[in-house]
Formats: sequence, C-alpha cells, structure tokens
Amino acid sequence: MSPPLEGLDVDSRRLVQEAVEAFCETRDARDRLHRAVVAVVMLAGSGLRIGELLGLKVSDIDFKAGSIRVERQRLQSGKVGPPKTAKSRRTVPVGEIVTDALLGHLAARPSAEWLFTMEEGEPLNCRRWKTEWNCARRALQAEENKAAGREGRKSVELPHMVTHDLRHFCASALIAGGASVKQVQMVLGHASAVITLRIYAHLWPGEEDRTRSVMDAVLGGLRTGCGQVGDVTSETAGQTA
Repeated sequence: MSPPLEGLDVDSRRLVQEAVEAFCETRDARDRLHRAVVAVVMLAGSGLRIGELLGLKVSDIDFKAGSIRVERQRLQSGKVGPPKTAKSRRTVPVGEIVTDALLGHLAARPSAEWLFTMEEGEPLNCRRWKTEWNCARRALQAEENKAAGREGRKSVELPHMVTHDLRHFCASALIAGGASVKQVQMVLGHASAVITLRIYAHLWPGEEDRTRSVMDAVLGGLRTGCGQVGDVTSETAGQTA
C-alpha cells in the first residue's frame, strides 16, 4: 500500500474528486457496492479515519443538525476502542450530500445499532472494508475501460488511491475554501494544530499572497477610477510608465 499523501495540491484534489464522482455514478458500484459508495462519500465529505467510520453507530448521526459524533473507532483486530486521541473525540459537521447518502443507505440496509454492517448482520470490519474498497476500484476501472471501448479511445488508468486519500481530500478542500487551521484540526481530530500545520501548511496561502488578496479586496473599488492594468505600460526602473 502506498504511503498517505501529505495533503493534496489543486491537481491531485481534482483527480480525487473526479474519481469519487465517477465512482458514485458507476451503475455497477451503486448496485453491487452500495455500501462502499456511501462510505466513500462519507469519508470524502467528513475527513473521518476509516476506523472511526467503521466504529459509528446509527445514533451517532444527527440528521437534523447535520453532524457526526465520533466516540470510538474499530481497530484492525475488529474490536472497538477509544478514538486515536482525546481531540479525536469530536462532532464533525457534514453537508446534505453526506446525510442524504446516509439516509439512502439506512433505507436500503436498516440497522438498529452499527451504521455499516455486513450481510451477516455483523459490523463491517477493516479486513472486509479493504476487500470492498479494492472491488470498488476495480469496478470503476472496468467502467472506464468499457467507456473507452465505446468511444474508440485509449482507456485512462485511474490514479492509485488508498482510503486515507479521502481524508486528505477533505482537508485540502476545506483549506481551499478558506477554513482556518483550528477548523481543519477540529474536523480531522488532530491532537494539536501543530500536527495539522505539519501536514498541510504548504496548502495555506503564504503571508505575501494573503496581503495581496486582502489589499485587492479593500481597494477593489479603485480599479475603475485608476484604470485597468492593461492601460499602463510598465518599463524598466528609471523610466516612466
């Protein structure tokens, strides 16, 4: 398994987003791998660790408030343990896309306790999830191969993704949308903001970029009065513009 990405740049985030969207639109994935599709949407939209997702109970979802309460995680052994750190015990806000996916999931697979269960009724474990994740990735690649054949083009090899990439996708999207360090830390459940910065600092705009953006916003109304940039010819130092 490849190591987790240290945050996603714009191009990488776009690739992950396209892969998630294509995956969710794949008929085979919706029919045979409905549970995996919902989990992918949830991971991308909440930033949860896979163990946290597998440890969720139906009662942890507040559909009215649009939030998920993380109280536990499912370990590799299949047993349930406390969250990774004290800060990992948290309430994560989620949007309607995530809650709608969960409502559809529970309508198709009703459960009185665990949010994600296997056909036998037992809670979904890490080993079974890895199998479903790999099956989903193969289904998506097969769908792309079929589409390429119909369109008479060369098939595109989809980017290699591990489950943790969806967590990085969520963090990177939040940063791109203007979220603060503390907000990203809260959503991801990092023990401290230092950890968040160590992983994602390169994605936040630098001080110089921030200064330019702030001043452009403040002085934006002067653009018309001062003329467009194209109206001014800048030349070398010592010459007039």
